Amino acid sequence: MRKTVCLVESPRTGAGQDAARSLANWGYRTVILVDRPEKLDQFLLDDYRDIGTSIVGCDTSSASAIVEAARGIAGDDLAGVTSVYEYFVAVAAEAAAVLNLPGPAPEAVHRCRSKAGIRSACDSAPGLNPRYELVHDVAGALSAAEKTGYPVVVKPVGLTGSVFVRRCDDASEVARVSDHILGTRSYLGVEMDPTVVVEEYLAGPEYSVEAFDGRGLGITAKTSGPLPYFVELAHRFPATVEPGLAALIVETAERGLRAVGLDWGPAHVEVKFADREQRIPRLIEVNPRVGGDRVPELVRLATGIDLTARHMAAVVGRPWPESSAAAAPAAAIRFVAMPDTGELASIDGVEDARRGAGVTEVHIKNRIGDVYRSHGSNRDRIAHVVATGPNADDALKNATSAADELRFGWKPIEGDAEYV
Repeated sequence: MRKTVCLVESPRTGAGQDAARSLANWGYRTVILVDRPEKLDQFLLDDYRDIGTSIVGCDTSSASAIVEAARGIAGDDLAGVTSVYEYFVAVAAEAAAVLNLPGPAPEAVHRCRSKAGIRSACDSAPGLNPRYELVHDVAGALSAAEKTGYPVVVKPVGLTGSVFVRRCDDASEVARVSDHILGTRSYLGVEMDPTVVVEEYLAGPEYSVEAFDGRGLGITAKTSGPLPYFVELAHRFPATVEPGLAALIVETAERGLRAVGLDWGPAHVEVKFADREQRIPRLIEVNPRVGGDRVPELVRLATGIDLTARHMAAVVGRPWPESSAAAAPAAAIRFVAMPDTGELASIDGVEDARRGAGVTEVHIKNRIGDVYRSHGSNRDRIAHVVATGPNADDALKNATSAADELRFGWKPIEGDAEYV
């Protein structure tokens, strides 16, 4: 029997398919443990079928259930248990530890999975945190915002993808957003912690550091859409920054990794500057996984380093795979946002987009007939284009030009948008 690796749940970003392909190429059997297999997107089911990956139902909120399922599936041939999905990295780390399989320290991953945990851990490292306060009711949020000074950013502590993260310019906005967060019991099946983070708004540019085993490997420049939301619309790798600034960004990220105790495997660490002059860096969050939004693919195209394959190699105890030749000096991704509400009626221009300069990937996440109401988060994106170029800015121009070829027709639907 072939050695088996169980991946816990699957994001919609392509990271799960990339992980399964790497493992399949090395001869491993891959199984995706999913709480509700019937809820998986059809494109995920199609991709996993083509790779030869099985989908098995399991209570993925429970480490003991994951352990039982993995043992039942593979027995002594179980080679690894992990997740590339933010909401399940902690429970997967717990299961791997119980099974005595390679993985990150569960306590470090749990710390990273909570913005409260990250902030508390980084309090011991001067200069990492922005000004912040953790609160548990609307009155506390209003008090924290007054002390911090407007504008502020209000966040839930345990979600990802900018879900419910808002810039608030006055007390009424703070009250509305914090009340919505505190009144939401669960999101996508994830139980909500009744805690809100109120932080100072940082006006400078944002970057992410792609790291492995506690060391930064490269910097991604991030572009978000219009405020008050923080929907990410583009990424460029490698970021075009002068060497001194690059060293400061990486140093900030590595200090954050040490503070939370994450020194095994991949990490995606977000750093933002307090000012446009890029003088004061602050740690936004530490994600104990490869970056989402196809960032690992940008890194692979621009450097030849396959972060997802490196992660899977660490999971099964193999040497890191050798880097391939870079496809181009730089790569970028551009997302296409959906309207606030609508029913998708038509999709055109896909082949035109694929013929664009430097384009390596065009992906549509939704199908005709899908009905959507905006979340004001990264889920509000219907498509993306990945492209390469001689530098990061030109790569983004190529991706944007191709994305502009995509045309979506929408029918109006009744009801208001879901975001606050």
